[in-house]
Parts: sequence; structure tokens; C-alpha cells
Amino acid sequence: MFDTARKLINDANKIVVIQAENPDGDSLGSSLALEEILSDLGKDVVLFCAIDIPKYMHYIKGWDRVVKDWPVDRELAIIVDTTSKALLLKTFEIPGVIHFMESHPVVAIDHHQGVESDLPFEHTVINDVTAVATSEAIYKMATEAGWEINQQAAENMFLSIQADGLGLTTQNTTADSYRIAAELVALGANPSEIEQRRREYMK
Repeated sequence: MFDTARKLINDANKIVVIQAENPDGDSLGSSLALEEILSDLGKDVVLFCAIDIPKYMHYIKGWDRVVKDWPVDRELAIIVDTTSKALLLKTFEIPGVIHFMESHPVVAIDHHQGVESDLPFEHTVINDVTAVATSEAIYKMATEAGWEINQQAAENMFLSIQADGLGLTTQNTTADSYRIAAELVALGANPSEIEQRRREYMK
């Protein structure tokens, strides 16, 4: 499932990671995790979202690195947590973006069941419908490729899985979700510190 995406990532040096226009804990956590993992591989990564990151997510370290100005010098785009054109309309309205998507490789990483991609350009899709969050798919791709997952990437993926799995309580949470969450804790994610930070921010 990951072979083509891994090759495209390995071949690119400058990468933009794009969130949909309904950013949530999974899309932000997945984007930040990719930034960490790909930066450790020597990639130059820009995080992009066409709208502001909602204030309730400002407890997530790195949210302020997401930009609204389209980077014009990228070689590869990675779209996280969606394959829906309707959730990227503001992005596609930016001059030059559709041309970029049509003339550069694009990878879309998602996990939603029953959703067919309608992105209007050629792209490589990873849609892991067994995953409770996009970060599960990213974790699987990274471990299969032998890419390092540092402490901050582990934290980002853990909170992503926690967010979309509502604390690992949703019906689509699986044994794999718990196993991956445990492995992320072993890699340095600190659930109590994350939750304390979230509660302090909510005050």
C-alpha cells in the first residue's frame, strides 16, 4: 500500500503537507508528525492550511508553524486526512495551486471508510480504512520504511489517534489502534502531559 508513496517522498526534497479546510486534531497531529519524520530524513517541509488553525487546538505544539501562504517552490504535495475536493476548495482557488497539483506528484493519506477520492488531478492514495486516524497509516508507513519516529513525532501521532478515536473509544478503534498508541508512548509520547496541556489551555 505504501510503496509508491514512499518512492515519491524519497525522490522529493521540498514537500508541502496540506490540511483540509476543517482542520482537527488528526489532521494537525498527522501534519506535524510528517514534518518531524520527513525533516529527520533531510526534507524541507512546509505545513499549509488555507484557514486558521482553530484556537481549541493551540495546545498542540507546532500549530503556529502551519502557514496560509502557498509555498511556490515545492516538489511534492501530501494531503492529509481527506481525499475530498469539497474540503480543499479555498486551497484550489489560490492562483497556481491547481497547476501545481496537475504538474507535480501528489500523495493523499486518509482513513475514512466509504469515501471515494474526487480530487481533480492525478494522485497516489493511501486510504487505510482499518485505521482510527490518519496517523495510524503514517505510523505504519514510517515503520515499514524504517523511518525514525522521534519523541515529538510520537506525541503528534498519539494525540492525533486520541483525537479521532475520542480517547480510543469509538467503534472503529481496533486492537491495532491500542497497540500503536502503546508503541508511541514507548517512543516518548506522554499522555498525561498532553492532557494536562489541553486542560490548561481550555481554562
